[in-house]
Formats: sequence, C-alpha cells, structure tokens
Amino acid sequence: LCLLAPTAALAAKDPRCAGKPAARAARFSDTALKGTSAAERYAAYIQACALDDVVALTQGLVRFKTVSSEAPASKNPEMAAMGRYLETWAKQHGFAFRTVGERDVFELSWGEGEPLLGLVFHGDVVPAAAHEWKRPPFKPVLEKGRLYGRGVEDDKGPIASALVALAMAKDLGLKPQGRVLVIIGNGEESDWNGMKKYADTEPKPTHVISVDSGYPVMAAQSGFVAWTLEAPVGTAAATPKEGTTARAVDVTAGEFLTQVPGAATLKLVPVKGQTPEVVLAQVKAAIAAEQPARKDLKADVKREGATVVLTTHGNAVHSSVADKGRNALWDLSAVAARLSLEDNGIAAMLRVVALRFDGDHHGDKLGVAYQDTLMGPLLVAPTVLRVKDGAVSLGINMRRPQGKDAPAFNASLDAAAKRVGEDSGGQVKEASGRYVGDPHVADTSGPLVQTLMDIFKRQRKAPDAVPGSIRGGTYARLFPRAVDFGPAFPNEPYTGHAPDESIALETLDLSTRMLAEAVHTLAIAPAPDAKATP
Repeated sequence: LCLLAPTAALAAKDPRCAGKPAARAARFSDTALKGTSAAERYAAYIQACALDDVVALTQGLVRFKTVSSEAPASKNPEMAAMGRYLETWAKQHGFAFRTVGERDVFELSWGEGEPLLGLVFHGDVVPAAAHEWKRPPFKPVLEKGRLYGRGVEDDKGPIASALVALAMAKDLGLKPQGRVLVIIGNGEESDWNGMKKYADTEPKPTHVISVDSGYPVMAAQSGFVAWTLEAPVGTAAATPKEGTTARAVDVTAGEFLTQVPGAATLKLVPVKGQTPEVVLAQVKAAIAAEQPARKDLKADVKREGATVVLTTHGNAVHSSVADKGRNALWDLSAVAARLSLEDNGIAAMLRVVALRFDGDHHGDKLGVAYQDTLMGPLLVAPTVLRVKDGAVSLGINMRRPQGKDAPAFNASLDAAAKRVGEDSGGQVKEASGRYVGDPHVADTSGPLVQTLMDIFKRQRKAPDAVPGSIRGGTYARLFPRAVDFGPAFPNEPYTGHAPDESIALETLDLSTRMLAEAVHTLAIAPAPDAKATP
C-alpha cells in the first residue's frame, strides 16, 4: 500500500468526495475501481476525501475546553460534553462506545473478537492563557494552511485522524480481523491514574500505537521530573543597605510546569530614600547593558504609580523541547542581576536562576547533567515562578534519560539543593513534592515497529530513518510493546502546549494516511505474525 501522490491539502477538491459517505464510498468500490486491491481503494479514498472530515472533527473536539488541571475528568462538564459528542459520533458511524471509570477513558470499538489493535490518545489539554494567544484557543480557525486551537496537535487532531480513518474503512465494507480500539485517556496532562488502571485491567490489544509525540517511531521516553525551590519573601528592611535602590515585591513567569515561559515580570518599588524615577532609570540602564550579550533580548519597563514593572519576552514552547524556545525567565534573571536590589527571597531566587539555570538546558551549572547515547542529555527547564502566601517558588521541569537510576538521580538533586542553599545564604531551599519518574524504553520485538517504520520510510522517502526517543512522556509507556507514531514530523516545529497551537493541514492529511495504512496492515489484512498475541 503506497500513498505518494500530492496531498489533499495541496490539491483541488476531488469531485468523488461529494455527497454522503455511502455515495462517495461507492466511487471507490471494487466495481468503480476495477482491478485494484482493497488496500489500494482504501488508500485512494483516504487520500481523496479524508482531510475535510478530519478538520471538521478536530474543530468539533477543540471546542470543548477539556483542561484537566482546572477540573478532573469526573468533575469537568466540558469533558462530559465531549464524551456525549463522541458517543453520538460513534453511533452515527456504527462503532461501539463506552465510558470507563469516572470519565477516565472514552473507548470507541470497531469489530468483533479479541482486541487486535489499540490506538491511544488523550482528550484533555493544557491551559491556554488568553493573554498569550492571538486567536481564541477554543474556537478553532483555519489560516494559511494551518488549523489553530488548543489541542489541534496535542492530541485532538490525531484523535480525529484515527476516527475518520476507521469510519472510511467501514464505509468501504472493510472489516478488521479482531477489535480495533480507539482509547482516549482524559488525564494525560495531569493525573494518569485512570488510564493506568485501564491499561492494567483491560484486555491488552496485540498492537498498541500512541499518537502523541513524533515520527518516525518513538520507542523511548525520558523520565518526567518535577522539582521545586522556594524561599520566604521576607519583610522590607527598616534601614536599606547602602547602595540599594529597589525592593522586589512580586515576580511572575510561566503558566504551567510543562511550558517554557514566554514572558516574565518583576515588580519593584524604591527603598527608603529612593524614587521610582531612579529605579526606572536603573532598570533601563540594566537592559541596555545586558543587550550586547543577548542579541535577542526583548525587555520593556514601565511605571505603574510608585511601582516599576520589568517584563522580558521569550518564546513559549513545550518543556520537552525547551531548547527550541527562549526562556523569558533567563533574561529576567540576567537583567535583575545588574540591579541594586534589597536582599529578600525574590532577589535570592533570581540570583539562583542567573547562576544555576541561565543559558543552560542540560543542568551543567546545577551539577546534575548526564546523557545517554540513545536518549540524549538531561533537559532542565525552570518554568513557573510565583509569589504566594509570603513565599516565592520556582517550579522546574526536567526530562531525564536512562543511564542513571532513581537513587543516583535523587542524590544529584539533593546535592543541587545544597548548592542552591549555599548560593543564597540559606534563603532558597527545596520545597516538598519532588517527583522523579523513570525513563522508558519499549520492547521493539515483533512486527509493529517494522511495519510503522516501513510506512514512514515510504511515505516520507526517508530510507535511512530509524526509531527515536522523545523527552516527553505519553500513555505508550503504560502498554506492553507500545510505541508512538506521530503526529509531529522531524525538523518541524512542535506547537503542543505553546500559545497559538497549530498544525499544518498537510501534516494532518499525511498523518491520517499513514495511520490508515497502519490500520489496514495490522488489523484489516494482517500478516500471520502480526495477529499473533505477544
């Protein structure tokens, strides 16, 4: 099965796609396309007609604000509404639908018998701060060949690709040799317990494909690490130290742990004997002094009454690709280092950022760096800085490769916490809640990986492609032998978790075609070894 013609995203609308599903499927039947195999007819049908359906279904799903950090699936009315939407869609297309747990998982099923193929996704999304977006995040729009909206890439566009691919196979009268499951977990961005229970207790499909990272095939995942530092802000000094001009009273950076900050803001007030004008001038001078060393520095400063507000601007990206963005917190700490600040907890925390994080994606300055041949280096990203209840806290997200076990890695964090404490004169300490996840490498034996690699190599004309590793974590790690297959292509920007998240129509189209080929090869017309239970 080969799909190498121009994509539907770039071609004129095919007249064969007009009308209802039954009518258009008839134009790709064995009668209409004599001498072609079922695989070829399915490929032609997908290539000609799938994209419009995928876009429409993606838009329908994105309109549900299924932000799991705001409310768990069991208490989220938007998640409940999306479940009803999917159930209606399933009934219209002849698929079974069930809700597992307290809306922990939505499962759509096609076919009879034992589960043969599982396609795994997540229906929840990360927050979308309106001030960071140029477009309404939950009102998807098409612009210049791209679809914009929270979840279009992570992970509602891929859900739509799978559902449309299965519906079109069914339109043609094709039947799987066992059950094909579309498994949608609803806590991937927050609490995995519901999906973990599903994976532990439900019958295991022979093959499981997660579509939540990248191509060609992702067989290894970094371990997720959440680490927090904190310091008491402290009270203002009765008598400012000589040479001090300002006191930091608030600081903000980032929206959530898994997004590199696109903006960072520091609020300053003059200490006794100084004026806002003096503080404003000093901040302007600090920005100018830092500019030569940071050609891309974007910073602005303004007065709000007696308060001087410094803001730096970066490029917000998913923290698993932190080195593809620009961390606004780095720049804020560098400018702040040039200011004569009163020594409180906020100032101390910014000094720690400047000394131990600025310019370093891999933890060298922190003393925790290591790397693995397959999975690459440790990734370290300070992402959330806040002042609350008299304390300033810094949330740090790390993605750790294999090569160091959990006790050894925890020991390195203990040592890093000690260094940070020494740097700050004991003000900055580690907060509670450390989480250190383990890296995961899938068992790649069996036909699944080879089948998916063959599809990718042919579709992308990339004969030298090899399975890879991701810094993120997906539900694939919960299922034996499961791997990720898309949706992000190599060397293309990944916008999941970023403001103005988007996906190219060409990517949606090609992903749908490759997923359809995988469904046909593994479930509709599988080779004998592909049906064998692992």
